[in-house]
Amino acid sequence: MKEQKKRFMHKLSLNKRLALVTLLILIPMITLVGYLLYLLNDTNQAFGNVTESITYANNYSTEFRERMDYSMYLAVIRGEPVSMLEEGRVTVNGVKIVNPYSYIEELDQAFDIMEEIATVSSNKNLATRMQRTLNSLSRKVKEIDENMDKSVNYDENLAILRGDIYGLTEIIEGGIQDYISAENAHFSIIRDEMVEQCRTAFQICFLIVVAVSFFAWMLSMMASRSVTRPIRQLCDMAKLLAKGDFSARTDTEAEDEIAVLTTSFNDMAGKIGNLVENIKTEQANLRMTETKLMQAQINPHFLYNTLDTIMWLAEAKQTEDVVSMVTWLSDFFRTTLSKGQDYITVEEEKNHIDSYLKIQHFRYQDILEYEIDIEEEIYDYMIPKLTLQPLVENALYHGIKLKRGMGKILIQGFQKGERLIFRVIDNGKGMDEKTLNELRKRIAGLESASDGGFGLSNVNQRLQYYFGEEYGVFLESEENVGTEATIITGAKKNITLS
Repeated sequence: MKEQKKRFMHKLSLNKRLALVTLLILIPMITLVGYLLYLLNDTNQAFGNVTESITYANNYSTEFRERMDYSMYLAVIRGEPVSMLEEGRVTVNGVKIVNPYSYIEELDQAFDIMEEIATVSSNKNLATRMQRTLNSLSRKVKEIDENMDKSVNYDENLAILRGDIYGLTEIIEGGIQDYISAENAHFSIIRDEMVEQCRTAFQICFLIVVAVSFFAWMLSMMASRSVTRPIRQLCDMAKLLAKGDFSARTDTEAEDEIAVLTTSFNDMAGKIGNLVENIKTEQANLRMTETKLMQAQINPHFLYNTLDTIMWLAEAKQTEDVVSMVTWLSDFFRTTLSKGQDYITVEEEKNHIDSYLKIQHFRYQDILEYEIDIEEEIYDYMIPKLTLQPLVENALYHGIKLKRGMGKILIQGFQKGERLIFRVIDNGKGMDEKTLNELRKRIAGLESASDGGFGLSNVNQRLQYYFGEEYGVFLESEENVGTEATIITGAKKNITLS
C-alpha cells in the first residue's frame, strides 16, 4: 500500500501534488465551516422565533386586562354606552381608555398571529381557547351596552362587570402569561440544545482537524521527500561536477518537473564533460602549436647568421655594433619567451618586431627598409604573443628577398571600435592568384601548412581561438606588386596572463 502511494505521488507533477494537499485541507475545512454556519443559522433562527413570540405576547400580557377593566368600569359608573368613552385618552392613573369592541377585535387578531408564530405546539391550542374566551367577553360587553339602552339599573351592570368581565379578562391575562411561560420554557430547551450541539460541533471539529492535519502531514512529507530527495541528489552531483567528476549521474523515479530537471542536468553534465575534454585537447594542440611556433622563431639559421655577424663585427673591432646586435638579439628572444605568458602588450610586440627588423636590416641593409607606424593609444592593449613577427618574417623571406632592388616593409596598427587592426605591407615579389588561394587555404587550416604557411596558419588559429572566428589573418597580394597581410584582434585590456 505504501509503495502504491509512493508510485502514485511520483506520477503526479509538482503542481498536482501541491493541489492535492491543498484540496485535502480545503474540502474538510469548507465542509466544517458549512456545518458550523448551518448550526449557527438554525440556532439564531430558533432564538429569533422564540424572542419574536415572547415579545409580541408581552404587548398584551398586562395592558389588555387593565385597559379593558377600567374602560368598562367607566362605562358602568357613568351609565353611558361604550361608544361614549373617550377612546385613546390616558387617565391620571396612566391607563389608556379603549373601545372594548375594537380592543377585543385587535386581541382576536393578535391571537391569530400568536398562534402562527408560536414555537410550542400547546400554545397554538391555547390561542384558540383564548379566542373563545374573547367571544364570551364580547357578549358580556354587548350585554352591558344593551342594558344602558334599556335603562337597566346600575347594580345589575356592576354585577356583570365584577362577576363576568373581570373574570374573563383575568382568564385571558392568565392565558397570555401561560403562553409566555411556555415560550420561555422552550427558550431554555433551545439554549440547552444549542449547548449540546456546540459541544458536539467542537468534538467533530477537533476530530476533523486532527484527521486533516495527519493526512496533510503525510502527503506533505511524501511530496517534500519526492522533491527534496532528487534535489539533494542533484546537489551532490553538482559537488562532484565541481570537483571535476563529469561521469556523475543521478536517477529519479518521478515523472514531474524534477525528473525533467534531472534529465537535463545529466545531459548537461555529459555535454560539459565532452566540452572539457575537447577544451583540454584544443589546449594541448594549442600548446603544441605555440611550442612549434616558438621553435620556429628560434631559427638556428637566423641565430647562426646573427652570431656570425656579431663575430665578424667583433673581429673588426666594431664594438658599438656588437653591443647593438647583442642587445637586439637579447630583446628578441626575451619577448619570444616572455616568461611563458600567452598575452603581451602591443608595445611589447612592437618592440619585438623592431628588434627583429633591426637585426635583419643590419644584414640586409642593401635591400631592406622598414617602417613601424603603430598608434601609441593602443600600446596598453593585450594581444597573443608572436602575432606580428611571423608575418614580418614572411614578408622579408617570401617578398623582399625574392625581389630585385630595395624593398620596404610597413607595419601599421590602430583601433577600430572593439577591434585592433594591424597591417604588414611589403612591396616584394607578391603572388599570383593561384598561389594566394593555396596560401589562404593553408592559413585557414584546410590544407597542411608548409614552410611558407606554418607561421601564418598558427597566428590565424590562435586569434580565432582567443577571440572568435571573425578574427584572424587575411591576405591580399598581387604578383610583382607586393603583399598586404591584415591581422584583426579583439581590443582587450587587463587580460589574465598564463
